[in-house]
Order: sequence, then structure tokens, then C-alpha cells
Amino acid sequence: MLSKFKRLGITGKIFNWIESFLRDRQQTVIVNGVKSKQQEVISGVPQGSVLGPLIFLILIGDIDENILQSFVKSFADDTHATKSIKNAEDVKILQQELHILYQWTVANNMKLNDTKFELLRYGSNTEIKKETHYTSPSGDKIEEKAFVKDLGVLMSNDCLFKDQIESTIEKAKNLISWILRTFISRSKHTMITLYKSLVIPILEYCSVLWSPSAVGLIQRLEEIQKSFLKQIKGTPQNYWESLKQLKVYSLQRRRERYRIIYTWKILENLVPNVNDCFKHKDHPRLGRLCVSKYAGPNNSRLRDSTLNIQGAKLFNAMPKNIRNLKNIPVEKFKNALDKHLQTIPDEPQIHGYTIFSFRWIE
Repeated sequence: MLSKFKRLGITGKIFNWIESFLRDRQQTVIVNGVKSKQQEVISGVPQGSVLGPLIFLILIGDIDENILQSFVKSFADDTHATKSIKNAEDVKILQQELHILYQWTVANNMKLNDTKFELLRYGSNTEIKKETHYTSPSGDKIEEKAFVKDLGVLMSNDCLFKDQIESTIEKAKNLISWILRTFISRSKHTMITLYKSLVIPILEYCSVLWSPSAVGLIQRLEEIQKSFLKQIKGTPQNYWESLKQLKVYSLQRRRERYRIIYTWKILENLVPNVNDCFKHKDHPRLGRLCVSKYAGPNNSRLRDSTLNIQGAKLFNAMPKNIRNLKNIPVEKFKNALDKHLQTIPDEPQIHGYTIFSFRWIE
């Protein structure tokens, strides 16, 4: 660790201070009022310290230093290695670079947990999937999964996010049941506060990524909010009317709103434009437009439902005055967007109403 600080140019009194912070530390444990003997801390950093997270980031900062063809990303102690696989040679290259990662952990006095290794494969090349595999540091075959959890989102090998949506629905239903059992009040203020504080974060965590396009899944998610709002005292039984009276967006409208905001942030360079998928075009008559490099007449339904395509479509469906907003705070853009959305009927597709819903995007 100290050698990495030196390579970063950290020397002098700061280096001496960090060295003193890391070296020759001892710890004790107290159980039932009895204090153990002091033992030397031979690894890690003092738990709960301000420097701890920074030191860890510096430690893993060069994990992909010798990786040439794969894309390696890390979050805390979770690391992913990704590569486009077209043939057996690509499989061999990815395995070689996995071994480079394994060697890095040995050089840095770290150990990987083989039992947590997971393999997720996309694409339709079944021959490659059947005839090739990858191994862990112990030489065991890495188990292939239909879906894996990545920062709380279930990523599935068919890219449909059905497992993520099913998990979200189940968690939201359980929490709503707990709320209705625990709180007697059905007043608007209490119920809306509980819903926005506890349920909405579950229903919308990372929804910019997994927002469904299938009508059935959209309806199932919407039914959760519909059933909860019906419990509020004095709320109309008609869902569309209850949305108006309570001044609440439908879940579908909220997800579409998030995608518009995120697309605007990409165009404003406030968030990463991964693979340069979005570009803006200033049209002399229509104003600023968002262009996705993945847009095309032959897009599959799967690709057409992604942020890359839907984000551009939703953004371009906004009036010129909103699309042309530049170099302003995010909150100001959100306010302008909400002012426009309030003029558009919020009538999502739900069971028992109509099979046709008002759409504000073609």
C-alpha cells in the first residue's frame, strides 16, 4: 500500500503520517467486561476511519492496469470483467485476462472468494456457450447463471429484466402489507408520506435501466400504486381520477420522466455518455434534438425498449422550449418539464379501464 502512495507522488510529511497510520497498529477485544491482550493488526485499515475508504480506492485503483481487451469495473469489493465474445479465441483471451486479475490479487495480498464467482452470458451463440467455460483461481469451472445481481439490480441473460421486475413487485407488495397492518390512519398526508418514503424508492430504484416495455409488466407495476391509493380515505375509485386529485404521477409517467431527465443530463455532460450513444443535433427549425447511434428501422423490440432508444424518443417528444434548455441547474429543468407534463393526461394502461391509453410519444 505504501509503495502505491509513493508511485502517486505522495511523499514527505503526508506520506510519513499515512505510514504511521498504517504501521504497528494493535487492537483488543472486550467480551463480558474482560479485555483481551493486544494483538497486532496485520491487514486492513482501522474500521470506521475517514482514510479507510480512500486507501481502499487507491489499493484497487490499478486492478485493470494490465488488462488490454476486457472491460473491468469495480465497486467496493465487487469486480466485473466483461468482453465481447465472437469465437473461441475471444474466450481464451478473456480467460487469460481473468488470470491477470487473479495474479493482481496475489501481488496485493488479497484473496478472491471463488464461491461467489458468477458468469452471465448474453447473445444467441449457443455453440460458444455450450463448448466453452471459464475457471476460477482454484481451477474450478465458474457457474453460469440466468441472472446475477449487480448493485441491487438483477441482470438477466435475455436483457428483459423480468426477474428484476418480479423482485421489485414482491418487495413493494410486502412493504405495503406491512404499512397497512402497522398504521391505522388512512389520511392522505400519512399514506402519501409513507408511500413516497418507503414504497416509491423500491419501485423506482434504477428504473431508468430496467423500465419495462411489455404491457403486462407495466400494468402489474401500476396495479401496486392503484391498490395502495384506493386505501386513502376520500380517494376516487377511478385510478385516473385519483391521480389527478392526489397530484401523483402514474408509475409509468414517472419512469418516462426519469428517462427524459437522464437523457438531458447526458446531453449536458452531467453524467457519462457511455459508448457515446447520445449526440445532440441543433435543428434550425425544430431546435435541439437527441440522436441515438443505435436508432434504426431494423431494431429489435429488445433494443427499442432500452434507454438508448426510448430516452432519445421521449426527449424529442418534448416541446422545443424544454429541449433547448441548456446550462441550467437540474432542478430548473425538472420544474419546466413538470409544468409541461401537467398539461398531458396521465392515463396509463391498467386492467379494467381501456386497452388503449393516451400516448404522448409515437
